[in-house]
Amino acid sequence: MRKNVFLGLGSNLGERVDYLKKAIQALDQDIGIEVLQVSSLYETSPVGPVEQEDFLNLVLEIQTTYSPYELLKVIHKVEANLERIRDVRWGPRTIDIDLLYFDQIQMNERRLTLPHSQVMERLFVLVPLRELLEDSTFLPLETIDERIQMLEGLGQTVKNIGQLEWEESSLQAIEDHVKDLLIQMGEDPDRPGLLETPNRVARMYQEIFSSKPGDQFTDYKLFETEISGESQMVMVHDMTFYSMCEHHMLPFFGSVHVAYLPKDGQIIGLSKIPRLVDFVSRKLSVQEEVTRDVATIMNEILDPYGVAVIVDARHMCMEMRGIKEVNSITRTTQFTGLFKEDPQLRNEFLQSIG
Repeated sequence: MRKNVFLGLGSNLGERVDYLKKAIQALDQDIGIEVLQVSSLYETSPVGPVEQEDFLNLVLEIQTTYSPYELLKVIHKVEANLERIRDVRWGPRTIDIDLLYFDQIQMNERRLTLPHSQVMERLFVLVPLRELLEDSTFLPLETIDERIQMLEGLGQTVKNIGQLEWEESSLQAIEDHVKDLLIQMGEDPDRPGLLETPNRVARMYQEIFSSKPGDQFTDYKLFETEISGESQMVMVHDMTFYSMCEHHMLPFFGSVHVAYLPKDGQIIGLSKIPRLVDFVSRKLSVQEEVTRDVATIMNEILDPYGVAVIVDARHMCMEMRGIKEVNSITRTTQFTGLFKEDPQLRNEFLQSIG
């Protein structure tokens, strides 16, 4: 179940606007988060004893499927990726993200207090927060208005410098199209069982199509091993994969088997081969392309003596429609280098996978 959450964002180091944009985009691209509203930008003097530049602050309203601690973990990852340094308390920072309100949850623990312990003491939080509130069902609107007046009377000031322009994710557009599709199919998208379906489908697509055209596979590390007289075959077999056929946008899935012959003692971490398979699978494709892409990227990364790739898959475009051939297996292969030139080596690989 999704919860409404308010986050406070601030930056006063480097390209402040750029850091805020990147933080919002990173949050919105997370599978468990949807950005609903972004307040105007407010410039304010820093809090604390450290002399530093003025802050830019704003407030986000999001919906999330995460628990408070799960969301806190995501926030800390976004901050770390944007070079947030926590060494100096009250010090300047590229990005600062605070959990202000998490639905109606109240908690006071060592790692997390909800609502935020200082939310009512900071004008630069309350003013952008109030901007987003219309008919909140759980935030104390009258109390917020009173606190804003009191803090202004005590000399706190904020300056509205306009709206932040940031590139929204494609989630909302996908939701709208799924809703239209349901209508064209004769369904009622407002009936209880379908109310959240467009959002679920959009987030599902965000996950299963996470590899974009032109993306480079970078999630790997190479190692040097002792060079022997013969190149030993390195093989990982029966790796499960799921992909989507570009012809009917229906799933095809099965197993991938990969082997390579290291050159000059250079090998790749074994866990990175399944990650490579996952990377090439998360886009609209065909089985032949998945097979070829795994072999091509392995060659580019390692420059080995040879690569062998076999993919065995079931296709829902054959089983759910058309000829309805249930449980049939399609096999595709790609051999390069010595695996292509040496039949005995190729047969050794084929026999090892059964």
